[in-house]
Amino acid sequence: MRCRKCRAHLYEGMDQCPECGVLSPAVLTVFDYIARIEEVLLAAALSTMVLLVLIQIVLRNFFSIGIMGGAEIVRHLVLWVAFLGAGLAARDGKHIKIELAQRMLPARTRRIFSVITCLFSVVVCAVLVYASATFVYFDYQGGGTMAFYNTPVWILQVIIPLGYTVITLRFAARCMEHVRALARGD
Repeated sequence: MRCRKCRAHLYEGMDQCPECGVLSPAVLTVFDYIARIEEVLLAAALSTMVLLVLIQIVLRNFFSIGIMGGAEIVRHLVLWVAFLGAGLAARDGKHIKIELAQRMLPARTRRIFSVITCLFSVVVCAVLVYASATFVYFDYQGGGTMAFYNTPVWILQVIIPLGYTVITLRFAARCMEHVRALARGD
């Protein structure tokens, strides 16, 4: 498990984060389970991608054959790694952002701007969820398949709306944290 504040690793039986001192909660939230699933999927996708590329290299160089549709699978795995990585970046607050203005503002104004930017991010990501779900639905309707075991293309593209959904939920949760902090007077 990881600390919710600094993301340091917490080992079995640890009640307090060794890095920041925050007490770990006794109950895991939905976001904790989503984070674990994301980490496992990211590791699996990255490992599969690397293994598939290595197998392709060996097969092509030594046997003059390859895996049918292997390059297409690797391209879709890159998509999975990108969206899973984006979800992890949004979880940890490591996404691309401009902080120059925030560093120069007073704390309360900074919190207000954080709420505004989080709301903007939620709206943009929600629009992208809709657009990507429509895109995947059209691919589903089209019935396109890949050469790799006649795999439907939409199955491999479903990470796009799922990834945007997770990112949207994380921005919404962060926005709620900022609103609560404003209400408390932090």
